[in-house]
Amino acid sequence: MATTLQTYITQCQRLLHDPNSTMWSIPELTDYINEARNRICEDTKCLRALQTGITLTAGQELYLINTILPAVAGQVVDILGISLYWGNTRLKLCYASFTDFDAMLRAWQLYQTRPVYFTRMGAQQVYFGPMPDQAYVTDWDVAIQPLALVNSTDIEVIPPPFQEPVQYYACYKAKFKEQSLGEAKIFKDEYNRNGMRAQRVFMTRVVPNPYNP
Repeated sequence: MATTLQTYITQCQRLLHDPNSTMWSIPELTDYINEARNRICEDTKCLRALQTGITLTAGQELYLINTILPAVAGQVVDILGISLYWGNTRLKLCYASFTDFDAMLRAWQLYQTRPVYFTRMGAQQVYFGPMPDQAYVTDWDVAIQPLALVNSTDIEVIPPPFQEPVQYYACYKAKFKEQSLGEAKIFKDEYNRNGMRAQRVFMTRVVPNPYNP
């Protein structure tokens, strides 16, 4: 059965011993749940999207994420990779820290050719180097936050097993607001433990090369 906002609300009410919403209203729990969903996506990069057909402009090295990726269904958390189309070839760009990128690729201010590297500066700025000498089409592999759950029947898009930690972080926020710091710590610890378990479960079966002993 699909996980919905109501699923999370019921889980939180049981953990908080508040089935009748006496201490925490449904709208308040909904806020904590959506905050928890964002947090698990930030911590684990469990929700990803491939944005295709993103065009780079000749002579432009700097791009703003929220401008160049307007179609992403949710806030971008991280850029995990960028591929560039060059003729019939799709090339994966290398990544460097901005300090290294600045030293290696920004010394010649007017030099333009096919980009080989990208880097991030802050949360919203992406640089390409060398600067594009023409319009290049790119694909962006991004980690995102989900859209907020609003209605009780809204279905969760975060995949299992990353749904399990959500209830614990939401309850941590509820107890922290109440200033029950001891109970808040218990829920925060459970969130961390279940988050690490989810990552182990998700990655355990991945075999890079089944023919390589």
